[in-house]
Amino acid sequence: MKVRPALPLIPLLAIAVTAFIQLAPVSRVFERKTVDLLFRAYADPDKADKRIVILEVDQLSLDHYERDNISFPWPRSLYNPLIAYLNDSGVKAIIFDILFNNMSPYGEAVDARFAKAISQAGNVTLAATTRSQHSKGDRLKISQKFGLAYKGTAPLPIRRHLDSLPQPVMLQAAAALGSVSLGPDPDGVYRKVKPFTEVDGYLIPALFSAPLFMSRPEAVFTPHGLRVGEHLIPIDGDGNIWINYHGPRGTYLRISIKKAMDSALQTQEDAPPNISATLSKDLFKDAYVIIGYSAPGLFDLKPTPLHANSPGIEIQAAALDTLLNNNYLEPAPYWWSVIIAYLGAFLVAAAVIRLINVIAPIAVFLAVAVALFAIVGLAFSDGLLLNLLCIETSALVAFIGASIFRYNTEGRQRRFISEAFSHYVSPKVVAQIIAEPERLTLGGEKKELSILFTDLVGFTSLSETLSANALVNVLNQYTTLVSDVVMQRDGTVDKYIGDAVMAFWSAPIIQTEHARSCVLAALECQQKMASFRQAMLKQYGVNVAMRVGINTGMCIVGNMGSRSRFDYTAIGDAVNQTSRLEALNKTYGTSILVSEAAWKASGKVAFGRLIDYLKVKGKEIPIRAYEAMCLAGEQSDDMAFLKKHYDLAFEAYTNRQWDDVIKITEFILKQLNDGPSNILFKRAQQFRKTPPSDAWDGSYTHSTK
Repeated sequence: MKVRPALPLIPLLAIAVTAFIQLAPVSRVFERKTVDLLFRAYADPDKADKRIVILEVDQLSLDHYERDNISFPWPRSLYNPLIAYLNDSGVKAIIFDILFNNMSPYGEAVDARFAKAISQAGNVTLAATTRSQHSKGDRLKISQKFGLAYKGTAPLPIRRHLDSLPQPVMLQAAAALGSVSLGPDPDGVYRKVKPFTEVDGYLIPALFSAPLFMSRPEAVFTPHGLRVGEHLIPIDGDGNIWINYHGPRGTYLRISIKKAMDSALQTQEDAPPNISATLSKDLFKDAYVIIGYSAPGLFDLKPTPLHANSPGIEIQAAALDTLLNNNYLEPAPYWWSVIIAYLGAFLVAAAVIRLINVIAPIAVFLAVAVALFAIVGLAFSDGLLLNLLCIETSALVAFIGASIFRYNTEGRQRRFISEAFSHYVSPKVVAQIIAEPERLTLGGEKKELSILFTDLVGFTSLSETLSANALVNVLNQYTTLVSDVVMQRDGTVDKYIGDAVMAFWSAPIIQTEHARSCVLAALECQQKMASFRQAMLKQYGVNVAMRVGINTGMCIVGNMGSRSRFDYTAIGDAVNQTSRLEALNKTYGTSILVSEAAWKASGKVAFGRLIDYLKVKGKEIPIRAYEAMCLAGEQSDDMAFLKKHYDLAFEAYTNRQWDDVIKITEFILKQLNDGPSNILFKRAQQFRKTPPSDAWDGSYTHSTK
């Protein structure tokens, strides 16, 4: 297959167009949606860290305590047994995704007891918020206590100020402080988070990252991201990382906080008698426990790539999982996506330009699109974020561009070829030439063909009898009849020569059964001539008949002529012999004469008989000529009678048994008017008088073409 010069350029133009499209702000929307699509396709809940456990303040818990006349917000001391229970279970960290920024309505003593429980645990992270404006009061000491010193230049977008803080007594007791000020993308979906916020010269961790850096190691901003102790966090220019969601809401173990509190109370000596729910402490061993809201009425539901309403604690859990296991999603260099986009666009463009079938390029485009999505998905599963929008859009633009190119250039050429050749070439041949238009250049090839010649009986008298218009009408109907049959049998109509039609099989498409198709076409033409004859008798009062010659042999076939005008044709001795066989029908009184080569190659598709062993004019090598009488199995009694007795007569003829030949042929001629029998009868009479020489091989030499 030749690659046209335009083919490599189409994917390049497609990528250029795609890059231009991606400059538009709206493309950011589609880029984000393609990432959502990847999450939906490749997120795997089995990869979620089982050490992350969510204790949710759900509707069940709210309703339970409401029945006990404990309205929300609950007394903070209610969490005290839970904190102790979780620590006894061996948790790594307790993370409150709840703001304790207001004084408790239950009094300072309640807050003090809560702060004591936090202090005794030594692993509790409390939540704070940040904002861009300066806050009132001196917060520097808070930043120094909970923040990380850093080197390098912090990205400007992460520089903020502390806003809502836990009550001072709780702040003093907490092991870590984390910001819950998550920022969604412009469409409101939470895809990225800032693991740190720069406040007063220190890095305040986000709520999900705070438990991992309680030792407050030094942080360094590097060209590759933010290094915090042994962790290298690949933040972008805005200080964000992608949250690697492993599944929709419910991916992490979620336990109603009521059940956890009941389990905590049950371990106490003065446990209420009506507590029934007990959780195994093994659930919390080495766990990172996040406590937060999931009840709809508490308004902490946020959209994620996998769910329109996901509790904020689920986002914190997914972000913690990302840092805890270094499951970062890192954008690949853009040129990686460009290379993949080029390959995909090239395949699509090649399919559109080179494949003939209209459906095939669409199928290839869809297959390539799916394959590209799978490639991006595999990279995504491995933490590499390719630009899916660039890759898929390039393939689409290449498909559109190649379709336009095909229509305007190659499509025009193919339409020209189709219109020019469809009148005399079978549809399969047209398809081959369209697929390989270089065949239309001058030149040829040598190959075996089966050739068919036809002509009208008594055309000279017809031309003298009919008017010019009538004669042309008869010829047009006759050539249409023959041409339609030839093309229906996948043959090629070579040329019209007056009342003669030449056709052949097995070029340019190789056909293994070309002789069979040729013989079948001849029989079908003769069958249709019966109704054509009746129509001509009725319309013009003329009796028309057709003679056919068939041969199989080596020919030179190709486009022949001048550079400005040429025809796809065949030449050679095999063609000439076909023409002479057709002409010999007049001598023998037959309708279809077939050479021995074609007869044997046709595979007994026709019922017929050996007519003669003859030498055509100008040839020294004799050939056997057969008469194709009808389709095999459809012979009449007369045909069977002729074959049976003529075969006996011809065998006697080749054995020089002249009396037997005369006797058998006389018997045939008394029953039927048969041209070949009459010829054999006359030859036998002549040879009985003047026998042939001893060198006679049974052949007869014709002196006319």
